Amino acid sequence: MPTSTEFIELCRSQIALVSSWGATLSVVYLTEKLVEGGEAKLIPIIADPEIPQSGEATSVLKVTSEIQTLDNLPKLSAAPLTIGKNSPILEASNHTTESNSGWPKNYPWQQRQIVLPLIHDGVVMGLLVTAREDRPWNQTEKTQIQQVAHTIAIACILDQRSEWLKQQFQQQQQLQSEQFDTMHNILHQLKSPLTALRTFGKLLLKRFLPEDKNWNIANSILRESDRLRELIEQIDETVNVGEDILSIPAESEYLQSTNQNGDIEEIIDAHQEANQKSKPLRLLPGANFLESVSVQQVLEPLLVSAKAIADESNIDLRVYFPDLLPIVQANYKALREVLSNIIDNALKYTPSKGYIYIKLATLAPQPNHQKSINSETEPMLAIAISDTGYGIPSEDLEHLFERNYRGEKAKTNIPGTGLGLVIARNLIDEMQGKIQVYSPVDTQWLPSYLKEQDLVINGGTTVVIWLQILNQE
Repeated sequence: MPTSTEFIELCRSQIALVSSWGATLSVVYLTEKLVEGGEAKLIPIIADPEIPQSGEATSVLKVTSEIQTLDNLPKLSAAPLTIGKNSPILEASNHTTESNSGWPKNYPWQQRQIVLPLIHDGVVMGLLVTAREDRPWNQTEKTQIQQVAHTIAIACILDQRSEWLKQQFQQQQQLQSEQFDTMHNILHQLKSPLTALRTFGKLLLKRFLPEDKNWNIANSILRESDRLRELIEQIDETVNVGEDILSIPAESEYLQSTNQNGDIEEIIDAHQEANQKSKPLRLLPGANFLESVSVQQVLEPLLVSAKAIADESNIDLRVYFPDLLPIVQANYKALREVLSNIIDNALKYTPSKGYIYIKLATLAPQPNHQKSINSETEPMLAIAISDTGYGIPSEDLEHLFERNYRGEKAKTNIPGTGLGLVIARNLIDEMQGKIQVYSPVDTQWLPSYLKEQDLVINGGTTVVIWLQILNQE
């Protein structure tokens, strides 16, 4: 049952309006809860005047106070006046008898009262009962009172919904708070095994000489451990920001705390501060600035891990670096994440005895693809990662950069989240670069020994990343 201060004040103002038309007594009842039919307990929430002065009004109050459920209402005759099908006006009937009604016959106000159900969308929420002593209600007044009942019914629904939303918001806050606590616990527990892995990596690195092939594996353990540590720190920062936003009181709490002083500026300032804090974080720390980056220095450490996985899966992975590789305008960590995601996809979707070929070249981007650069003429550095894997169905190509979209790949047993390419494109956009995806594979990025294979012509995928070349003068 809605009992907010705003709803009560609205009821008072509406009842005062009815009183200004000469009502001796007006009472608003609400059901204990919203029901559709059936018995509902009625509770009076507003009466005007609260202490009746006349004997007849006292009698009205006495009789109306006996209304406790909808089934206890006197048998009333419906007047023809209605506003919509759900808002009938009910008036006391001369044919009402003491045997079937709690309303005595000998009161002069019996024919000067109106009982209006508060109804919205077929749901009975309560009653508006009003009466006056000196004269019957005319047709215009009945219409006005019916409008009052309609207003109270709408306000009741809105108040009920507001209360429900408030409860849902509080439950959501509680759930989020518990989730943040769980995240902090998990992050704390992750740090211990991660520290142990770094320690094992350092010990292994000391046992191998640089020329030993296992030295690169041990060094990769350290490098990936550092990468995990960065990601954990980013998650920790995200959780902290979420907790800060969660700690900001809801608007209703501000209204309650400032209602007496009327300090609306505090509400506005608080919500502006909340909006500033809720701005999305960068995907990676430091990914919002550009620097001079050697793509080869970024790519070579990733290739150590990729080649180990490729050898284990019986995949032939090869890379072509040109003699003069320009420096690009990018971000080291962001570019590392992009290349790691693309190479990881190539390894996941290339079957045994397949090929992965990575080629770097400096040229102007081709404007002949729907996701390509439209009118670029300046040379850029292209990093093309091609594979002879399963390829991408044509109907899935246009959805590749939608979050959590996997298309036909979702029907396979290959794990994935549909986020790799989304993350890659977002980071490339921040680095002012471009990305293109071709399937079947774009053979211009392949060496001659692969171009002639039917497996390549009929399937596979090529992902081309374009980066701005740094103008070094």
